[in-house]
Amino acid sequence: MWAFLAVFAVSPGAPALLALVLERRLLRPRHEFTAFLYGDPALAVSCAAGVWLTDSQRAASVPVTGWPAVAMTVPPLVFGLWQGRWEVRTGLYTRAQLLSPTKIWHQAVVYPLLTYLVGSSFLRGVTSGAEGPLRWVVLAVMAGCLLFWIAANVHDRRHPSTGHPPYEWRQLRPLASMDAMVRASAHETLPDAARNSPGPGVNQRP
Repeated sequence: MWAFLAVFAVSPGAPALLALVLERRLLRPRHEFTAFLYGDPALAVSCAAGVWLTDSQRAASVPVTGWPAVAMTVPPLVFGLWQGRWEVRTGLYTRAQLLSPTKIWHQAVVYPLLTYLVGSSFLRGVTSGAEGPLRWVVLAVMAGCLLFWIAANVHDRRHPSTGHPPYEWRQLRPLASMDAMVRASAHETLPDAARNSPGPGVNQRP
């Protein structure tokens, strides 16, 4: 259970709290990416299954500590920071959106932590010495959840969502509502303060 709660807390738990407290909004399906709302909880199930398989069967598995842990966290963090800058340069997001609390959390925390938690549990489950049909059932659950997450990401590429509002940290408030961002993605105009960088209003990546 702790494994599920840990992953769920990273995403979508913490982003939901950041959205409520700092961005002054509730997460709504029409504003969010499918991979975030439904795919990340599926990863939590996969993580919990891998940990349960290893712990309940008291089976030996590959430990994911030291350099392996570094290798599973640092590259995703570097990628997240690079992706954020790339998304602004290509116009997928404005600079104000990149600096929103939920976007910062996604790029700097979700990428490394989720990669480590889910990746390490998957590796432990696959390499565990557990035997019998139960092992294959749990592995199927883990693989199915991972495939669902991948499918959700593919869906998001074809059906982009707004994702994050433009944010002003000096005033601790969003510069535009998510509904306004949705209208902007339909070729309407954002408030000038919300448009801190060039590029279209349509977002294509979480």
